[in-house]
Amino acid sequence: MYSTSRFISFLALISICFAVLSNGSPNENAEPHLHHVYPRAPATFTHPGVLVNKAQLDFVKAKVAAQANPWYDAYNAMLAHPLASSTRSPSPFPTVACGSGSMNPSVGCREERQDALAAYANALAWYISSNRSYATKAISFMNAWARSIRDHTDSNGPLQTAWSGASWARAAEIIRYSNAGWSSSDITAFENMLRNVYLPTIIGGSINNVMMEAAQGIAVFLNDATSYDRAMAKFATRAPAYVYLTSDGSCPKAPPANGFTSCSQVQNFWLQYSFPENGITQETCRDFAHTGYGISSMSHIAETSKIQGTDLWTTDVGTRIRYALGFHSRYELGENVPSWLCGGSVDLRNGKIDFAITEVGYNALNGRLGFSMTNTGSLTMQNRPGMTLPSRPFASNMNSRALRVEATALYGPALMSDHKGASRARIILEAVRLASSAEVPSLHLLIAREPNILQLELVLRILLTYLPESTEPKAYIDLLHQIARGAVHPPPQSSLRPVQHGKELSDNEVRYQVRRLHLLPLAEEQDLQAGCTDLLSLFLIHRARKIDVETGSIPGVQELLEPFSNRDPYLRVWTVSNILPLRRINYEYYPDVEYPYTLEAFEHLEGRPAIDSLLARSARLGGTETIQSARDIRGVVGPWIYRESSRKRRKTHHDRRRRTSFVSPKPAGQVGSIGAEDRHTAWLDVYDWMVDLALRDFAAAAETLEQWDGPTDVDYDGYNDHEDLELDGSQTHTLRYAQAGLAMVYANSETTPSAFDNTSAVLRKVSQLSGLDAPPALDEIHTSSVLCVSKEYLDQLSEVHLLHNALLRPDNLMTSSSQPSLSFACLVLRSCVLLQKLGNSKSCRAVAGLAAFARPEEQMNELHKTLQKVPVKTRDDSAWAAVRQQVLWLRDWQFQASGIGRADCKESMGIFGKVKQMDAEVEILRALLRASCYDLAVHVYCMQDERPIPKDALERTILSVAMSFYDGASNGSRTRGGIRKASEILAAFQSHFPQSQDFDQANALVAATHSISFYSLTLQHGVPFQPVNIRASKDPMSLIGKILEQNPRSYTKLDDLIEIGRNLVGARLGSARDPSFPVQGAATTYLNDDHEQKLHESSRRITSMAIEAALTEGDFDTAYSYI
Repeated sequence: MYSTSRFISFLALISICFAVLSNGSPNENAEPHLHHVYPRAPATFTHPGVLVNKAQLDFVKAKVAAQANPWYDAYNAMLAHPLASSTRSPSPFPTVACGSGSMNPSVGCREERQDALAAYANALAWYISSNRSYATKAISFMNAWARSIRDHTDSNGPLQTAWSGASWARAAEIIRYSNAGWSSSDITAFENMLRNVYLPTIIGGSINNVMMEAAQGIAVFLNDATSYDRAMAKFATRAPAYVYLTSDGSCPKAPPANGFTSCSQVQNFWLQYSFPENGITQETCRDFAHTGYGISSMSHIAETSKIQGTDLWTTDVGTRIRYALGFHSRYELGENVPSWLCGGSVDLRNGKIDFAITEVGYNALNGRLGFSMTNTGSLTMQNRPGMTLPSRPFASNMNSRALRVEATALYGPALMSDHKGASRARIILEAVRLASSAEVPSLHLLIAREPNILQLELVLRILLTYLPESTEPKAYIDLLHQIARGAVHPPPQSSLRPVQHGKELSDNEVRYQVRRLHLLPLAEEQDLQAGCTDLLSLFLIHRARKIDVETGSIPGVQELLEPFSNRDPYLRVWTVSNILPLRRINYEYYPDVEYPYTLEAFEHLEGRPAIDSLLARSARLGGTETIQSARDIRGVVGPWIYRESSRKRRKTHHDRRRRTSFVSPKPAGQVGSIGAEDRHTAWLDVYDWMVDLALRDFAAAAETLEQWDGPTDVDYDGYNDHEDLELDGSQTHTLRYAQAGLAMVYANSETTPSAFDNTSAVLRKVSQLSGLDAPPALDEIHTSSVLCVSKEYLDQLSEVHLLHNALLRPDNLMTSSSQPSLSFACLVLRSCVLLQKLGNSKSCRAVAGLAAFARPEEQMNELHKTLQKVPVKTRDDSAWAAVRQQVLWLRDWQFQASGIGRADCKESMGIFGKVKQMDAEVEILRALLRASCYDLAVHVYCMQDERPIPKDALERTILSVAMSFYDGASNGSRTRGGIRKASEILAAFQSHFPQSQDFDQANALVAATHSISFYSLTLQHGVPFQPVNIRASKDPMSLIGKILEQNPRSYTKLDDLIEIGRNLVGARLGSARDPSFPVQGAATTYLNDDHEQKLHESSRRITSMAIEAALTEGDFDTAYSYI
């Protein structure tokens, strides 16, 4: 059974409610007779019908009411367990993330499993006692998770889903079908949870016994025949591949979906290379604990199938379970392991096959079917509650720490009269009894009287295994001090009864029971690997973990550890790096948090995910609450990181650590640490977290940087004077921390004024950490001679440097702590501020890329876009003069015209640095003209001794802008719109280009256009006339003919029309001039370039058109007057 609780004993005993012993039946080692059955869903499901049915539940209820054992003792043991406590509350998670071993990460893993078991325990208690408070409690667990859980993630997610799902289904079956008061809406919600969150994962995942068990139970609860059949079909292929029978051949059947094609592949998978006997399982050579879990799930599936109408116990499945139980029970009972099995050694360290695993199968195969299962029966009876021995630790599949199943029976009726005459074994058993009942004063006295028997290591292991975790530490702290000093004195006013336990047993029986105690090892693997050899320290750490598991009381753990904090460096660092931060985060910083950390989860935090988890509550993400990231890094993350310091200092002594028969390590692969590398790497994870925070909430990241001074700024709560907590290479880490500040600048995507203020504060902090020149204030950067970025520096930068995952690389020239990188960041920030003022907001990341990596045409496009967006009013010369200076500074990041800048910065380049200066000035001039700042434009570009733009380029630019307004005009009047702008531009600069034919032509074009605007004119297809039509026409003079056609009696204005023609000729729209001339637009050319001739020809042509128009309208007199 997959459980962590004492009520396993009770759950298992339900299965023996119909046990019937018979004689002369086949034994567990007889040759198998196989009968294959493919289980199908019944037409109607039986309820309750997951593992137990109503008749079985009623049978046990009657036994408990009669106080009959072992049922009564098992029931009371279940009720005494914390999972059945009335004060326990559900701890649901929306997403349960379980990594390898459900430990790394472990987000909600233990809480989900235990809440499911708690629901099952309370469901059983309700049914047996009829006390509705238990039903209410069970319903509260199921409802809480149904409202919360949405997904299981990470590598152990599917198994986690199955472990919990199996218990949920059992609890729900009992509650739903026992009139417990579970509302229909809550049942529907719970069904949806099982159907949508649990069932798809377990029935669609890998083929694992417990997954099929959970799928079967859920299908029964949901009355889902399709899922039931699917689960059973998978189980039908899984069972033969899990337990071997010699009838399978010389090699086990290949596991389904593994793709094995040869026997050697299967052998390697099983770690077993010969198969002479029935009952070997796929996990036998892994360890007996996991083997037991697999057999247990098979038994549960068979039992549920029987309730639902298909008796798998009489089939191949039952045969395989019978041989598996018998085979493994032999070695549990002490039989020597043969050399052919698992290389001559089986692993019992993780726990053995417990009574909860054998009960279901033993009841069905022995009690109902009459198989003589001697070995399985002996193991079952030996471990069943109500026996005279304290139960050994029970190893749960859900974590690698041994969990104790409490003894539930009394220890014999008589007392010995003479304590001194007791044997060593009897004294040990008495110490176990006193520890189990928390009779610390009597145990203290017994240890004082028998120091040669109850020595340090043995006493510590007895206390670790049997002393209830709820015992107040102050009750046994003095005893620990004394046994550690090797001088235990009797406590005052204490007395000890003679040893009575096991008086009715022979000495051999007592010694046998002592051998079966299976005391917990003092050390766990991670502590051994760290080199800790102090037995009391190992005990205290292991005890602390057990207290947390059973009570969740970190203050209690701290009360136990504080008196011994200076005893051993490893204990001190372990306390500082686990208990100190755990106390702060659970009790001081976030006392109202819904899901506090457990010590187990905290110890298994690892790498960057650990940083995310520890700091998840600290920074506001779009909220307004106080930012506590700096406090939490200083007080939680810092101490947590330093758990590695002791390990590094003791590494050279690793091979000399003390090993004894009382210290046995966990298997490899279950060690928790902050990562494969040392604590230096963990600090890099903190910096990485800060950079990611800058991406989400830059204000929070900036405040964190401002309030925290780096890895040397850690709060050890008074432990700072110990060398174990010193940081090697602190200067290097300070520089790396400064690099994180620069990385935050480029990770941030915000472009608000407050974001830029925060960036300025970040750069000041970076300069302090790095010992570099302090950056000037934002409004002084453009006049500072301190800042300098050479072209050589920019040439060394790469676009890779701006990639988010490269910002913290030590070779990143853009973020590494240096004066050029800091100066570059300051100039980038100033550029961001100016761009924002100019209406083109950009992040530091974008500006840095523009300055360092953009091509000239890309910078030109950005310059053009910036000038297009300037939010300054037109005709505001002073504002636009400032805009020009800002744009020029953005180009070269210095005021060259003012002589500001250092000699070694002559080649400094800004965000428009690849744009030629004249091209930048041309863009600025265009912007000034668009803004109607004509006086400023004339002053800057026509009145200076050294013109920013050569005269010919200036003329082209002016005429180009004027003609762009001309072409964009919708009306030809020079009193409004584009023609007005074009006219104003030409007028402003006319005096500076008195001999310019191009200006004359442009003025003539504007004059002609203005005159045409007084007439109604529509072109082909009803398109209204626009000024650009003149420039686009192959024959502009033909437009006069259209005026005569569309304006009655317009022929009477011959002089006006001739003047229009003269201006059209003056505009030389069809002349063969330099193609760069901005007003040239006609597709044809005149071969005769003589201006007077063209004027004469235009006059004659217009007169002819006027005569024709007059004749058309019947005005012969006017026509005759024009001849």
